[in-house]
Amino acid sequence: MPNRLDKHRAEFAFNCVKNFIEQNKDKERQKKYRSYIRNTPSLILNNGLGATFAFIFSKQEKSDSKEVYLYIAQNIYDWLKKEENQYLIKLEGEDKLQELMKKTIELNTTEYRAVTNEVLALLVWFKRFVEGMIEMEDKEDGKKEEE
Repeated sequence: MPNRLDKHRAEFAFNCVKNFIEQNKDKERQKKYRSYIRNTPSLILNNGLGATFAFIFSKQEKSDSKEVYLYIAQNIYDWLKKEENQYLIKLEGEDKLQELMKKTIELNTTEYRAVTNEVLALLVWFKRFVEGMIEMEDKEDGKKEEE
């Protein structure tokens, strides 16, 4: 049975994915969002949370990807800024992505692991919802993807 925090993560992730879909009717943008959400946990596990935020930051100049990546970073920022997560990291700035990078670098090892684990737990819910709410088609024959 999920705990209270896990229920909050699920509700937050559902609302973020729903809002993205409502604001972005373009199927290609939705596919990018789905793909980026699915790949972000691997980026974090392979490279670390700080390096992943730096990677997202580097995508700001790429017009086709920047809005999708920035939306994901904003969602993570908004989650970590919630009252129940204030014990993990203190966020209060204007430039959300830069603050995420800066504050993540400043964390000690224990805090860094705690924030990383929280972000990964949140992304589990994001991944579940994008897979259920954004359809993919097989490139070869136009059939819906089954995983």
